Amino acid sequence: MKKFTLLFVVIFIFQSALYAQFEVTGSDDFGRLFDVTYDANVPNKVYAVTLGNHIVVSEDNGASWDILYSLFIGQGASIRDLKLSPDGTALTFSAYLPNSSLNEIRIYDIATAAIVKSFPLPNQMDSAYVTSYDFYDGDTDILLVDTNFPVGMSTEGKTFYTADGGNNWNMIYYTNDHDTVFLNDVAISPNNPDKIFLTRGNGSTGVDGGLFVSEDAGQTWEEKLPGIILDPISFDPANHQHVLMGTGISFGGTVENLYKSIDGGENFNIVPITWTAGILDCINVISFNENNPSQIIVLEENEIAISEDGGNTWENFVYPDDDPQSYYYGLQASYNPQNSEEIFISANYVPLFSSDGGETLSWSKSPYFVSTGNIDMYLNGANANLYYGVQFGYVHRDLNTGTDTPYDIVPLNIFSNTPGQTQYADKVTPNRVYTFSSSFMGSSLRMSNDNGATESELLMIFANRLTAVATFPNAPQTILAAFGGFEPSETQLKRIDFSDINNISVTDITLPSLDYIHEILIDATGKIIMPVGIEVYSSMDGGTTWTNNSSGLEVLGANDLIFDLQRDALDNNRMALASSKGIFMSEDGGENWMRKTTSLVFNVAFSTETEGAMMASTYSSEFSEFTLHYSTDGGETWASINNEQLLGIGSGSSAYLFGENSVTAFIGSFDLGLVEYTVDLNVAGFPDFGNGDKEIAIYPNPASEVLNISLKNSSVNRVTLYTLLGAKVLDREDTSRVDISNLAVGTYLVRVLDSNRKLFFKKIVKQ
Repeated sequence: MKKFTLLFVVIFIFQSALYAQFEVTGSDDFGRLFDVTYDANVPNKVYAVTLGNHIVVSEDNGASWDILYSLFIGQGASIRDLKLSPDGTALTFSAYLPNSSLNEIRIYDIATAAIVKSFPLPNQMDSAYVTSYDFYDGDTDILLVDTNFPVGMSTEGKTFYTADGGNNWNMIYYTNDHDTVFLNDVAISPNNPDKIFLTRGNGSTGVDGGLFVSEDAGQTWEEKLPGIILDPISFDPANHQHVLMGTGISFGGTVENLYKSIDGGENFNIVPITWTAGILDCINVISFNENNPSQIIVLEENEIAISEDGGNTWENFVYPDDDPQSYYYGLQASYNPQNSEEIFISANYVPLFSSDGGETLSWSKSPYFVSTGNIDMYLNGANANLYYGVQFGYVHRDLNTGTDTPYDIVPLNIFSNTPGQTQYADKVTPNRVYTFSSSFMGSSLRMSNDNGATESELLMIFANRLTAVATFPNAPQTILAAFGGFEPSETQLKRIDFSDINNISVTDITLPSLDYIHEILIDATGKIIMPVGIEVYSSMDGGTTWTNNSSGLEVLGANDLIFDLQRDALDNNRMALASSKGIFMSEDGGENWMRKTTSLVFNVAFSTETEGAMMASTYSSEFSEFTLHYSTDGGETWASINNEQLLGIGSGSSAYLFGENSVTAFIGSFDLGLVEYTVDLNVAGFPDFGNGDKEIAIYPNPASEVLNISLKNSSVNRVTLYTLLGAKVLDREDTSRVDISNLAVGTYLVRVLDSNRKLFFKKIVKQ
């Protein structure tokens, strides 16, 4: 398992890998990385972006990766078009959040690990987003950026230029002023900040393509190659008069060609390369080797063209159409500054690596995939199984051996940004897993007794989702399965008896009300307890009759839902449910409920090892960020691990592995794959940070040298400081003045034990 360090945008936290609590541990057979870019100065150091909101870094030429930077602008955010600055000191990228005014260009300083400059878009109130951009080589205050934005049911584009770091912008191109022709790429001449190039694509008025060139920062334009749809443009780093440009996607309207200029873009000639026929017939990337400009690589749809002599001669390498494991649709190419034969190619599906100048390619693996479906777990003594969704199927992990075995996985050229199938571990029978997949032709519920190696179909049904499944402990070949549709009224509950797998019995259970069912509990006596919508019901006769056990849940309204219901394995009378209005607890077996928290929570779990320890999760949604919650006093008080501490991950599923003094949350994330976050129960369970403000003061805050602690009704017994990830960094007794001068800059949690054995918790900032 790989350890990952954390670098916050707003807060910089230093921690040793020894104390790392955040781990990415999913299989690397499904990883996706984009914009793979070599560092200009550090040998074998490589940067890349995930399919979401993270920049990752490798110090060993792509053999292993760490998380470098997380983008915190909202759920669904992504990092796009990562580039290394010409001087090699910074990374630049566009920050994207759909349908928002938060989109911008950012500059990340490599030395300080911080964002040093942001460029909010001048038309950000239009919900504009970046389609392409270019900084002037000699000055990052000079920026050219093309944007698109929605207008009703259509899209428009505007292009802007700034010469003063974004203080003032000039709009230099508007699609509505130029026959609705959109831009494919923009560039500033490396040796002249006023010389601008715009490559144009398709329009809607019968006018397409053409290269626009300006010598006066976009005030006036001259068109080259009119009517030809063009896309990438690149300059020879040793000779800026040498310019290469390629045709873009034209759907047959433009003959595919590579164009060359030796006079700075005044005149272009076709480079004599014979391209094979493909589906799109487009050139995507033209990349010069910065340290050896005689080397050039051109990425086409399904072929790669390489020149070793500055573009005088070329060799083509053709690949099968749409093959994710060889090459298809390159998006970026980066030469290793220390070895000109090594190239990273970011393709449409996975990153590819070449050690021979681009002639042969191998898949560069990583664990950063889109987690699909859900996560579930079976734990009973020596038998410990984890099931996590990926690529429309799932992976079974034996938690004792760490062995991953995939099932029902679809090829990587099928993007897995939909839930795919779901899988539920049978909580009674080890190694048994239920899987459910839905399609237009109907849905299938299947069962496996060997973790997925073989399966038997239990039921064909017209339903969208399997929402809950539970086994009768006294009849382990009989289950209750709940199915959901688009509306609550489509909910179905079925009793399925597969004691004779060749003669499966299915019985419809009449529900007390028609609403969503997200959990079912069945105890050893056969008693059923389950939430239906915003109410909890129980049955002692297999679902023939139902009793409403919703006392204390009256605060839940018509727009609320109960998402989870769990029983404490160490106290059968204690139960907890998670809802859109927080966590509710019961001490009498689920007959009466007491509200403990007020905010949206999607699942809740009791420790199987330590009395009073609990975990819960709030998933990513339109209204919430992924957050972990924990308690050590049986749910009376809760604390949270916020989304920044969790590196801004998005997730819709999690499961928990409790130890005696810790708990590990297994999280299915939207772009980092399977994530593990470990909570140290020795420092968990404290109340909210604001409690006790009238009894304690810690000052100054922020502080650089000394913290002073003042207690109103007691004295200080012990002071302990932790990082926000739980690593202890300082421990002092019987002092109200604490020297913090040796601590790294960042935010810390201060734990104060007073002379009355009362605990206080505060956040402080070390400057």
